[in-house]
Amino acid sequence: MNSHKEPAQPVAELPIQIFPRPCEGVEAFVTRLAQANHLKPAYLRFHLCDPPGYRSTLSWNRLAAATARDPRELQDLLEGTPPPSPVRLECEYCGRRPQGSTPRPPPWWCSARCRRRSDLVSRSPSSRGKIPGQRETLSCMACGADFTRPANSQRDACSPRCHARSIRTRQAELALYENPDTAGMDTAEQSSGA
Repeated sequence: MNSHKEPAQPVAELPIQIFPRPCEGVEAFVTRLAQANHLKPAYLRFHLCDPPGYRSTLSWNRLAAATARDPRELQDLLEGTPPPSPVRLECEYCGRRPQGSTPRPPPWWCSARCRRRSDLVSRSPSSRGKIPGQRETLSCMACGADFTRPANSQRDACSPRCHARSIRTRQAELALYENPDTAGMDTAEQSSGA
């Protein structure tokens, strides 16, 4: 039986080039490259595989020819392992940093008590993921000053006076939104009254 081998067609450089992302993977890069050149990913992949039949794995040499890059650098860039993400180790409940030796990978708790409390907070529907006693700093809606409130609080102003001022401002904005012609009438009444 004769084995019919097709000659390998040369790969031309694609007109639109994209930058490969580190550790992206060859399949994702070929898909983005095909979309940038207005081709179907399967069609481009067909031409980037070695013969016979063009059903094998992607050829780094053919991909490098299509992108005008060095095949070794392209393979190292696309198939490299991602760098480890910087992990800030602290207790999931109280935020304390570990003392002494490095603890286990996250999630990490400094004590069994913190672990139990963290589990209770995550399972409690009323806590919304907030730790009891946790506080947060916000900017006042009326005067812009920073103020501290409990994390579960709905307060948006630093004092009752600022709260009343923010309510009046919101009501005025709502009235202006519902009837935008009142802004022009106020200025006309002021000019006729003067």
